[in-house]
Amino acid sequence: MISVVFRLVLIICSLLTVVFIIRKIRQSKVQINYAIFWILFSVCLLVFSLFPEISISLAKILGIYSSTNFIFLVILFAVIIKLFFNTIEISNLEYKIKELSQKIAIDEKKYKDNINEMSKKDLNQKEN
Repeated sequence: MISVVFRLVLIICSLLTVVFIIRKIRQSKVQINYAIFWILFSVCLLVFSLFPEISISLAKILGIYSSTNFIFLVILFAVIIKLFFNTIEISNLEYKIKELSQKIAIDEKKYKDNINEMSKKDLNQKEN
């Protein structure tokens, strides 16, 4: 059985997380597609804290000793999944940064070569 203190902590943390995420969305510091995960995560914890029978039943089905352990397992699993998807996102962004850096370097080289050619033409015209 989930203790009353643990339920209160889950409720308070869930509500504070939702409020925090909504404030960050309003301040344009987090995109909505990233915030949806955290809001759903908070709602899930809120449901577990308001209806502990759900976590108790799921813990029994999965053979987990207590519902509290089940909730910690769900939290850990969700955060690991989120970390995995963030790793994929970071890898994609690093690849794009590398491509952009190379493109900028090539464009700068072409620009410098064009300036050098124009300077040489100007010098040749002045000599003639």
